[in-house]
Amino acid sequence: MGLVLLPGVGSGPEAWRPQVEAFGADREVLTPRLRLDGGFTVEREAERLWQELPAEPLELCGLSLGALVALQMALARPHRVERLALCAGFARLPVSGRLLTAMVGAAAMLVPARLRGELGGLERRTVRAVFRAGRRFDASYELARLTMPVLVLVGARDRANAPLSEALAAALPDARLVVVPGAGHEANVDAPEAFTAALRAFLDEPG
Repeated sequence: MGLVLLPGVGSGPEAWRPQVEAFGADREVLTPRLRLDGGFTVEREAERLWQELPAEPLELCGLSLGALVALQMALARPHRVERLALCAGFARLPVSGRLLTAMVGAAAMLVPARLRGELGGLERRTVRAVFRAGRRFDASYELARLTMPVLVLVGARDRANAPLSEALAAALPDARLVVVPGAGHEANVDAPEAFTAALRAFLDEPG
């Protein structure tokens, strides 16, 4: 069974090192980068990854933007997803969240690329596309189709995403919510042992 780990914005395969080390002995662990550019959409990236990943059932885990892509991948090819783990993800932003995302995205575009560390120095048009994709993402009417087991993770200090994660877990047919102690938004990096333990318990469940 292959395990696919999808990062957030400004991150890459290196962020998953503790999880690769933990799961590499009993799974093929794949850590593709998200292809972020001025034409980025969640739907396009999900389709690209399906075209490039092995043609077999997979376990998917995504963080933040990677969680949205993983969720879209599961919606597009549910028969190819054995288990799904989503950290700091959501099905749809509320109006207040969409407005805040628009404001943050606009502010980020005014910062010189060399200072946009958390966004990996992305070009302005890419920043615009990524934030636009987050605002427009809406899987809320399709969640009932996802009948595979789902783990929804959120860092204990990630107050912005806590209500979104709670709503996501409640809307999915077979999901549980786990709050990762000591973690903020990037729970896999902030608290790698707790994050990995929660993911391990979920992936190794029988059936």
